[in-house]
Amino acid sequence: MIVCAPDMTAEIATEFGVQPCQLITLSIKLPLRRGIDVLADVGLRAAKEGVDVWRYVGLIVKVRPTWAICPDVFGDYYKTLAMWRMWSPLLSRFTHPIFVFQEFYRLNISVHTDFSRLHEFYRRAAYIDRVAIPMRRHHDVNCALRPRLCAERAERALRWLCGYVPHVHLLGPPLRAVRLLRGVLNQCERQGSVVSFDTSAYRRAPNSALKRHLGGRWQPRNAEEATAMLEAWLKQALL
Repeated sequence: MIVCAPDMTAEIATEFGVQPCQLITLSIKLPLRRGIDVLADVGLRAAKEGVDVWRYVGLIVKVRPTWAICPDVFGDYYKTLAMWRMWSPLLSRFTHPIFVFQEFYRLNISVHTDFSRLHEFYRRAAYIDRVAIPMRRHHDVNCALRPRLCAERAERALRWLCGYVPHVHLLGPPLRAVRLLRGVLNQCERQGSVVSFDTSAYRRAPNSALKRHLGGRWQPRNAEEATAMLEAWLKQALL
Protein backbone atom coordinates (compact mmCIF):
# COMPACT_ATOMS: atom_id res chain seq x y z
CA MET A 1 0.00 0.00 0.00
CA ILE A 2 1.24 3.47 -0.87
CA VAL A 3 0.71 6.25 1.67
CA CYS A 4 1.21 9.86 0.59
CA ALA A 5 1.67 12.64 3.14
CA PRO A 6 3.54 15.96 3.17
CA ASP A 7 5.88 14.77 5.94
CA MET A 8 6.30 11.16 4.84
CA THR A 9 9.79 9.66 5.08
CA ALA A 10 11.26 6.33 4.08
CA GLU A 11 11.84 5.55 7.78
CA ILE A 12 8.19 6.10 8.72
CA ALA A 13 7.05 4.00 5.76
CA THR A 14 9.32 1.15 6.79
CA GLU A 15 7.98 1.32 10.34
CA PHE A 16 4.42 0.78 9.13
CA GLY A 17 5.17 -1.53 6.20
CA VAL A 18 3.92 0.83 3.49
CA GLN A 19 5.45 2.41 0.40
CA PRO A 20 6.38 6.08 1.01
CA CYS A 21 5.03 8.93 -1.06
CA GLN A 22 5.24 12.68 -0.46
CA LEU A 23 2.11 14.76 -1.02
CA ILE A 24 2.39 18.25 -2.46
CA THR A 25 -0.36 20.72 -3.35
CA LEU A 26 -0.57 24.33 -4.45
CA SER A 27 -0.64 25.27 -0.76
CA ILE A 28 1.65 22.53 0.65
CA LYS A 29 5.08 22.65 -0.99
CA LEU A 30 7.62 21.31 1.48
CA PRO A 31 11.19 20.50 0.35
CA LEU A 32 11.09 17.31 -1.72
CA ARG A 33 12.61 14.20 -0.20
CA ARG A 34 14.94 12.19 -2.37
CA GLY A 35 14.26 8.59 -3.17
CA ILE A 36 10.48 8.48 -2.63
CA ASP A 37 7.52 8.93 -4.96
CA VAL A 38 5.59 12.20 -5.12
CA LEU A 39 1.85 12.83 -5.57
CA ALA A 40 0.63 16.26 -6.66
CA ASP A 41 -2.94 17.29 -5.88
CA VAL A 42 -5.00 20.37 -6.59
CA GLY A 43 -6.64 20.28 -3.16
CA LEU A 44 -10.30 20.22 -2.09
CA ARG A 45 -10.66 24.00 -1.84
CA ALA A 46 -9.39 24.49 -5.38
CA ALA A 47 -11.70 21.77 -6.69
CA LYS A 48 -14.69 23.48 -5.04
CA GLU A 49 -13.80 27.08 -5.84
CA GLY A 50 -11.99 26.65 -9.14
CA VAL A 51 -8.30 26.05 -9.67
CA ASP A 52 -5.79 28.04 -11.68
CA VAL A 53 -4.97 25.04 -13.84
CA TRP A 54 -1.95 26.62 -15.51
CA ARG A 55 -0.46 27.35 -12.09
CA TYR A 56 -1.01 23.70 -11.18
CA VAL A 57 0.53 22.54 -14.46
CA GLY A 58 3.51 24.76 -13.67
CA LEU A 59 3.95 22.96 -10.35
CA ILE A 60 3.83 19.59 -12.10
CA VAL A 61 6.32 20.64 -14.77
CA LYS A 62 8.70 21.86 -12.06
CA VAL A 63 8.40 18.89 -9.69
CA ARG A 64 7.72 16.06 -12.16
CA PRO A 65 5.76 14.01 -9.58
CA THR A 66 5.21 10.29 -9.97
CA TRP A 67 1.45 10.87 -10.05
CA ALA A 68 -0.79 13.93 -10.25
CA ILE A 69 -4.49 14.29 -9.55
CA CYS A 70 -6.06 15.65 -12.71
CA PRO A 71 -8.03 18.89 -12.12
CA ASP A 72 -11.61 18.05 -11.25
CA VAL A 73 -14.92 19.73 -10.43
CA PHE A 74 -16.26 18.95 -6.96
CA GLY A 75 -19.47 16.91 -7.02
CA ASP A 76 -19.78 16.80 -10.82
CA TYR A 77 -18.76 13.67 -12.73
CA TYR A 78 -19.40 15.02 -16.23
CA LYS A 79 -17.55 18.31 -15.76
CA THR A 80 -14.68 16.39 -14.19
CA LEU A 81 -14.66 14.06 -17.20
CA ALA A 82 -14.47 17.10 -19.48
CA MET A 83 -11.51 18.38 -17.43
CA TRP A 84 -9.84 14.98 -17.77
CA ARG A 85 -10.20 14.99 -21.55
CA MET A 86 -8.84 18.52 -21.71
CA TRP A 87 -5.87 18.25 -19.33
CA SER A 88 -4.75 14.62 -19.00
CA PRO A 89 -2.96 14.55 -22.40
CA LEU A 90 -0.77 17.48 -21.29
CA LEU A 91 -0.19 16.10 -17.78
CA SER A 92 0.79 12.75 -19.26
CA ARG A 93 3.91 14.37 -20.69
CA PHE A 94 5.25 15.01 -17.18
CA THR A 95 3.54 12.55 -14.81
CA HIS A 96 0.93 9.79 -14.48
CA PRO A 97 -2.44 11.60 -14.17
CA ILE A 98 -5.17 10.20 -11.91
CA PHE A 99 -8.86 10.65 -12.72
CA VAL A 100 -11.10 11.75 -9.81
CA PHE A 101 -14.28 9.68 -9.84
CA GLN A 102 -16.70 12.36 -8.65
CA GLU A 103 -20.22 11.19 -7.73
CA PHE A 104 -19.07 7.55 -7.67
CA TYR A 105 -21.58 6.83 -4.91
CA ARG A 106 -24.52 7.93 -7.07
CA LEU A 107 -24.13 4.86 -9.30
CA ASN A 108 -25.28 2.73 -6.35
CA ILE A 109 -23.64 -0.36 -7.80
CA SER A 110 -23.96 -3.50 -5.72
CA VAL A 111 -21.24 -6.07 -5.18
CA HIS A 112 -23.07 -8.36 -7.61
CA THR A 113 -23.40 -5.87 -10.48
CA ASP A 114 -23.00 -7.21 -14.01
CA PHE A 115 -20.29 -4.55 -14.67
CA SER A 116 -22.26 -2.94 -17.51
CA ARG A 117 -22.26 0.43 -15.75
CA LEU A 118 -18.57 0.10 -15.00
CA HIS A 119 -17.88 -0.54 -18.68
CA GLU A 120 -19.91 2.56 -19.52
CA PHE A 121 -17.86 4.60 -17.05
CA TYR A 122 -14.67 3.27 -18.60
CA ARG A 123 -15.88 3.97 -22.14
CA ARG A 124 -16.68 7.58 -21.27
CA ALA A 125 -13.39 8.07 -19.43
CA ALA A 126 -11.30 6.73 -22.31
CA TYR A 127 -10.22 3.59 -20.44
CA ILE A 128 -8.19 5.32 -17.76
CA ASP A 129 -6.02 3.15 -15.54
CA ARG A 130 -5.73 5.32 -12.41
CA VAL A 131 -8.85 6.30 -10.46
CA ALA A 132 -9.18 8.37 -7.29
CA ILE A 133 -12.19 8.11 -4.99
CA PRO A 134 -12.97 11.34 -3.08
CA MET A 135 -13.01 10.65 0.66
CA ARG A 136 -12.86 14.08 2.33
CA ARG A 137 -16.25 15.30 1.28
CA HIS A 138 -19.11 14.19 -0.94
CA HIS A 139 -21.75 16.57 -2.23
CA ASP A 140 -23.99 15.71 0.72
CA VAL A 141 -21.55 14.46 3.38
CA ASN A 142 -18.51 15.67 5.29
CA CYS A 143 -16.57 12.42 5.62
CA ALA A 144 -14.76 13.60 8.76
CA LEU A 145 -18.16 13.79 10.46
CA ARG A 146 -19.63 10.62 8.92
CA PRO A 147 -16.65 8.35 8.17
CA ARG A 148 -18.68 5.14 8.30
CA LEU A 149 -21.08 6.29 5.56
CA CYS A 150 -18.21 7.41 3.34
CA ALA A 151 -16.37 4.14 3.99
CA GLU A 152 -19.45 2.12 3.08
CA ARG A 153 -19.80 4.04 -0.18
CA ALA A 154 -16.11 3.59 -0.95
CA GLU A 155 -16.23 -0.13 -0.16
CA ARG A 156 -19.03 -0.69 -2.70
CA ALA A 157 -16.99 1.12 -5.34
CA LEU A 158 -13.75 -0.64 -4.47
CA ARG A 159 -15.30 -4.07 -4.74
CA TRP A 160 -15.94 -3.56 -8.45
CA LEU A 161 -12.97 -1.30 -9.25
CA CYS A 162 -10.32 -3.51 -7.67
CA GLY A 163 -8.79 -6.01 -10.06
CA TYR A 164 -10.31 -4.06 -12.95
CA VAL A 165 -8.54 -0.72 -12.56
CA PRO A 166 -4.73 -1.02 -12.20
CA HIS A 167 -4.39 1.78 -9.60
CA VAL A 168 -7.02 2.93 -7.09
CA HIS A 169 -6.39 5.95 -4.87
CA LEU A 170 -8.37 7.30 -1.90
CA LEU A 171 -8.36 11.09 -1.72
CA GLY A 172 -7.95 12.33 1.84
CA PRO A 173 -9.80 9.62 3.80
CA PRO A 174 -10.41 10.33 7.50
CA LEU A 175 -8.63 8.09 9.98
CA ARG A 176 -11.71 6.05 10.89
CA ALA A 177 -12.51 5.42 7.22
CA VAL A 178 -9.03 3.99 6.63
CA ARG A 179 -9.52 1.62 9.56
CA LEU A 180 -12.90 0.52 8.22
CA LEU A 181 -11.54 -0.04 4.70
CA ARG A 182 -8.36 -1.95 5.56
CA GLY A 183 -9.89 -5.32 4.70
CA VAL A 184 -11.15 -4.35 1.26
CA LEU A 185 -7.91 -2.46 0.51
CA ASN A 186 -5.89 -5.58 1.30
CA GLN A 187 -8.22 -7.62 -0.89
CA CYS A 188 -7.79 -5.02 -3.64
CA GLU A 189 -4.03 -5.57 -3.58
CA ARG A 190 -4.50 -9.34 -3.73
CA GLN A 191 -6.57 -8.82 -6.87
CA GLY A 192 -3.61 -7.08 -8.50
CA SER A 193 -4.49 -3.39 -8.15
CA VAL A 194 -2.08 -0.83 -6.77
CA VAL A 195 -3.69 0.83 -3.72
CA SER A 196 -2.81 4.25 -2.32
CA PHE A 197 -4.22 7.03 -0.20
CA ASP A 198 -3.13 10.49 0.84
CA THR A 199 -3.56 12.45 4.04
CA SER A 200 -2.66 15.76 5.59
CA ALA A 201 -5.29 15.38 8.34
CA TYR A 202 -2.63 14.29 10.84
CA ARG A 203 -1.40 17.90 10.93
CA ARG A 204 -4.22 18.38 13.43
CA ALA A 205 -3.26 16.21 16.40
CA PRO A 206 -5.12 12.87 16.05
CA ASN A 207 -5.57 12.35 19.80
CA SER A 208 -5.60 14.25 23.08
CA ALA A 209 -2.39 12.56 24.31
CA LEU A 210 -0.43 14.03 21.40
CA LYS A 211 -2.10 17.38 21.95
CA ARG A 212 -0.82 17.36 25.53
CA HIS A 213 2.64 16.42 24.24
CA LEU A 214 2.48 19.48 21.98
CA GLY A 215 1.76 21.71 24.95
CA GLY A 216 -1.97 21.98 24.33
CA ARG A 217 -1.64 22.78 20.64
CA TRP A 218 -3.39 20.92 17.84
CA GLN A 219 -0.95 21.84 15.06
CA PRO A 220 2.82 21.34 14.62
CA ARG A 221 5.38 24.11 14.83
CA ASN A 222 8.17 22.29 13.01
CA ALA A 223 9.05 19.22 10.94
CA GLU A 224 9.87 17.11 13.99
CA GLU A 225 6.43 17.65 15.50
CA ALA A 226 4.75 17.06 12.13
CA THR A 227 6.57 13.74 11.79
CA ALA A 228 5.47 12.67 15.27
CA MET A 229 1.88 13.56 14.38
CA LEU A 230 2.05 11.52 11.16
CA GLU A 231 3.37 8.50 13.08
CA ALA A 232 0.56 8.80 15.64
CA TRP A 233 -2.05 9.08 12.87
CA LEU A 234 -0.73 6.05 10.99
CA LYS A 235 -0.56 4.00 14.18
CA GLN A 236 -4.26 4.64 14.80
CA ALA A 237 -5.20 4.12 11.16
CA LEU A 238 -3.14 1.07 10.18
CA LEU A 239 -2.50 -0.88 13.39
